[in-house]
Amino acid sequence: MHHRKIHDIFVPAFRSRTKPFRLLLASLLGLCTVGSGTADASIAYGSINNFDTVNDTGVECHGFEIEMEDTRSTDISYTYNYNHYGVPKITEDNTVAAHPKTTIRWESRKNANGSWAAYTAIPAGPILPTDGHKFTNPAINFGGEHFGVGNRAAVKVVRYHWLIDNGSGSLVKGSAVQVSAPSFSYFPPVVGDPAPPRVQAVIAPPPPPAPEPLEFGKAVWVKEIRTTTHNSNEVKLRNLISDDPNDANDKNWRNGEPDEVETEWQMLQKDYNKANGGANNEVPAAPEDLPGGNEIVTRRYEFFKYVGPHDNESGEAMAQSVGPDGIHGSGTKIINGASVDLSTVVVVGIFTGSQMAAVDVDASVGLIDHVSEGEVNTAYAARTIVVEGARPFTATREDVLPPGMTFDEVTGVLSVTPTASGQYNFKITASDGSNPDVSKNYTLLIAGAGDELPPESLLDTTALPVGMGTTTGDGSFAPGSDVTVTAAAVAGFRFENWSDNGNVVSTNASYTFTIDVNHSLVANFAVNGLQWTLATSASPAAGGTTSGGGLKGDGSSVNVVATANAGYAFKQWTEGAAQVSTTADYSFTILYSRSLVANFIIGFTVAASSSFAPGGTVSGGGGYATGGNVTLVANPAAGYEFTRWTESGTVVSN
Repeated sequence: MHHRKIHDIFVPAFRSRTKPFRLLLASLLGLCTVGSGTADASIAYGSINNFDTVNDTGVECHGFEIEMEDTRSTDISYTYNYNHYGVPKITEDNTVAAHPKTTIRWESRKNANGSWAAYTAIPAGPILPTDGHKFTNPAINFGGEHFGVGNRAAVKVVRYHWLIDNGSGSLVKGSAVQVSAPSFSYFPPVVGDPAPPRVQAVIAPPPPPAPEPLEFGKAVWVKEIRTTTHNSNEVKLRNLISDDPNDANDKNWRNGEPDEVETEWQMLQKDYNKANGGANNEVPAAPEDLPGGNEIVTRRYEFFKYVGPHDNESGEAMAQSVGPDGIHGSGTKIINGASVDLSTVVVVGIFTGSQMAAVDVDASVGLIDHVSEGEVNTAYAARTIVVEGARPFTATREDVLPPGMTFDEVTGVLSVTPTASGQYNFKITASDGSNPDVSKNYTLLIAGAGDELPPESLLDTTALPVGMGTTTGDGSFAPGSDVTVTAAAVAGFRFENWSDNGNVVSTNASYTFTIDVNHSLVANFAVNGLQWTLATSASPAAGGTTSGGGLKGDGSSVNVVATANAGYAFKQWTEGAAQVSTTADYSFTILYSRSLVANFIIGFTVAASSSFAPGGTVSGGGGYATGGNVTLVANPAAGYEFTRWTESGTVVSN
């Protein structure tokens, strides 16, 4: 699993007990013992989050910033790098030694004439939650972006801001963005207790930009959509996005889960009078059982502005529920001395963003997508490249790093100060000894002292499975330029195709395209050997469907299946003029290329079987035309005799 390793993203406060990392890891693996009573809750490492956010500043934006308190740069794992702004810059502030602050900043480069090279538009009107998937397409600019970042340690406070031009060509913070990410608690199994492990998600109110003058903070509506079943399908950071309602096969936050349930609307609003300093009004989800111990739980939270009435003195939001239309409130309430029928009051404002989250407690080792650029003779914010999963890892580096910089193969961290500018390409390979190895090529740009890097798009390549081939073509390129990647298989293997985020983009080992944004391409390889083509088709086409065709290895066992449509029955498999099988589910060993036809007739299927297999055999079952005569024959085995034919328990013949 490549993009969901040990990190929790945008988490205001982990819901966990403090424990050393290795003890935590043992609990994730179910190896540590716990005392009698309740299970020991721990951080659910392996969660990933992305979010959509709408530009509500009223002006064009040229970047986005996330500020995380009590977090180091080495705690940052994944970042989402496929929006208008590309790879963010990460910095660490240690002004207060005991409370480091890390900033993740996506920002536009400047063109040669000094203008901004990228921007986020002012929305032309309200944006629907179902439009969120468009934020992941940098070719579309209609008022929002998709961001994501991973963190591997407890975070005290997280703040989000759009970046706007101050009128002098510099970027400053706009108003605070009111989104919030869930924290996950993992409850490992208790020794002697048959109950499975569980995870529980809790979402907290987003922090305000400054202390509120009233008793209550800013109110935000949130509704949670969650999956109701679980599986261990791989989920990647780039797939943790909003649904495309027009694409039933899109890769999205649900991770292949067909069922979901929408909770009631919830209000997120801090009460500063409470003893815990305002960290209240959290929205906890019900604990989720993990019967297999390796399931992936996915969540989606949608945020809307609260536009209902407030108490004039305290600032408390007075509409605590949303009516069935999703716009007005519900019930009647005394507000500021007057009776108000909230069902006539609009309380839900515009959609401001959504948060997609997944948690995997049995993640494998992973590699981040890209590294941030640096500046010569300026300390590089140490970056964790290898993200440890549920098992310890080993790592190796190939090729050259900038002079002065190092990669620690034990911790997986890139750090120290570059002493020369330029573009440097290197390769990292990591293994946890259990799952398939992961490997990736990286491009690291080092700017000269005080220099501004021009607009660029990064291209990186990976060979999968690791060791089956090599790739070239990585680097930094001017947007709009033509680039070429090449793949070469090692002895005993062959190149299959190039893919980008799981989608095949070329079957040529040398692939040229015009680069627009960052691209992460995978060269897919397979074991070399003799292969045959197995083609299947239906006759007539309206009679049914077939499956099982494709390229097959010489001497392999293959299976083809014919499925009749309503009103039709399967008759036989044929090859040319010859019948090869009367069984719809047909298996054989392939030794040459074949073209099989599933023949269907208008009619029905008659299934015949013996009530006791050792007692004898039956024949005559199969597809028959409507109105045709059917003869079934029962052949008793030695020592048995036929008694009767039945259908659904009713005797039809003796």
